[in-house]
Amino acid sequence: MLTDVAQYIVLNLAVAFVLGLVFGYILGKRSKQTFCSAQNSKDINVVEKNKFKINPIFNKSASLDFKPMVLSSSNKKDNLKKIKGIDENIENELFKLGIYHFEQISSWTSKNTEWVENFLNLPNYARANQWLEQAKILKTGKETNYSQKLLEDLENSSQNLEN
Repeated sequence: MLTDVAQYIVLNLAVAFVLGLVFGYILGKRSKQTFCSAQNSKDINVVEKNKFKINPIFNKSASLDFKPMVLSSSNKKDNLKKIKGIDENIENELFKLGIYHFEQISSWTSKNTEWVENFLNLPNYARANQWLEQAKILKTGKETNYSQKLLEDLENSSQNLEN
């Protein structure tokens, strides 16, 4: 009789142990998911609050060997849209990358140009539109045919708005 009672106690302990493992696993997994999602939302809020910006160069898997000279920031930016082929979106991407001046573009090597084209997902675009050649002219303060036409178009559109 004493052995029968001991067997029931051992059996009940074994069942309780297995149930404890199962419930512990389930509760632990659920609380881990809740903790991780709460932690991720906190991280996102911290990043958004601080407006922490990572240079996009580190967000892409591009080789850094041929990266052109970039600046961390600039108070004065050249109007890169004066270069044929650079619209507002491309200009903003170049600014994010740290390219603000004609001087920077004019000093690119062919490998630098290729790197930027790959980074912007615009293969052969800068070379086809002759960004380097135009930047060399614009850095001196002179205008290119394209930039003169652009200025004329801006003047005409502002005159049309006044009328």
